[in-house]
Amino acid sequence: MNERKLLLGLDLGDRFSQLAVFDPQRMEAELLEVTEENPEGFIETSVSLNQQEIIRDFMPKLRRGQAVILDGKEASPVNVMAYFLRKTLALTKKKYPRDMIKKLVVTMDKTSPQLITLIYEALEKLGISKDRAMVINHKQCFAYFVLYQKKELWINDVGMFDYRDGELSYYQLQLDRRKTPTLVAVKRRELKDAAELMAQDENHSGILFENVVTGLIHKQILSSLFMTGNGFDAPWSEDIFRRLCVGRRLFHGNNLFVSGACYAAKELGDKKRLEDFMLMDDDMVNSKISMEAYRDGKYEEITLVKAGEPWYQVSRDLDLIPDGDEELCLRIVNVFTKAEKKILVELEPVLGRTNRHCRLSMKLLFADANTCVLTMRDLGFGEDYPTSNRIWEKTIRLS
Repeated sequence: MNERKLLLGLDLGDRFSQLAVFDPQRMEAELLEVTEENPEGFIETSVSLNQQEIIRDFMPKLRRGQAVILDGKEASPVNVMAYFLRKTLALTKKKYPRDMIKKLVVTMDKTSPQLITLIYEALEKLGISKDRAMVINHKQCFAYFVLYQKKELWINDVGMFDYRDGELSYYQLQLDRRKTPTLVAVKRRELKDAAELMAQDENHSGILFENVVTGLIHKQILSSLFMTGNGFDAPWSEDIFRRLCVGRRLFHGNNLFVSGACYAAKELGDKKRLEDFMLMDDDMVNSKISMEAYRDGKYEEITLVKAGEPWYQVSRDLDLIPDGDEELCLRIVNVFTKAEKKILVELEPVLGRTNRHCRLSMKLLFADANTCVLTMRDLGFGEDYPTSNRIWEKTIRLS
């Protein structure tokens, strides 16, 4: 009988992608599709529907919201994505023919709510529901990758340069151990001007890059530096790396993001090892939202939204039966400041039936990292108390 064992990371790139599975024996990410001719395990990001024309540029088009044309006809974006994911995930069958996916984490350089929704819809077509999948960005992958390394590599801050396809970015991971749990933040800085100068003067690219690095990390205490991207395959990189590793550890490789996604799958789908850490960035909700309710014979605090969740991932549904309450009380606690506030949600549309004579549907979504939209719906209560079909919303600003 097939079992759900596989913990997978997929780095979804515009031209090439990578797939990795967590190896429980070695406790590390194993890159798939590695051959002597393809040591980085690159998988072309392309599809060929019905064995016809090969589409190699569908990812940039989907990101921009443009149509994907196949044989003169517009192809469904969800079908195109589903086809690519199906053929890519099927590669695991070569080594793990009897194992199914337990958790899949897909990562991309630039995410958007529209593209993330598209990926989830495509995965649903493959029978992979949202509780078995997660979409995160490269900043989050970098954090997972670093925290799964030996502790001596992240005693202090950690830096990373990503140089691929003519674009250069700098990431820096910072830990705030004064907080409980330890807060993990990743800052990213685009180095567009530096990349353009390096492209214009290829003979001095190494010196220009070294100057950029020196300027960025001057007077900073970094335990380690990571270099990733095909731009560092240039002949000048080895000498520059040798000079930059003085006083710190330096690593070079092109599987960092896919490995980070794989470790995220391990963390989210298996036994956790990062429970004492909370990853925060601009996409993360900075507060916990909860409410008190009577459930299973006792009053308890029910967590509706966890701090540290990406805002675009939050979708919480809950059914409630008011017991004489005329309003709901939501408790919001900021993870940074520990400041607490209470939000009251009036039940005016169902007043007169709040004494166990109505059932309410409550749904929480986020418009951005700081704006929660709460939607209430009257579901009625049996034949004696039919629904009024009333729907009302409340917008909640976390800070």
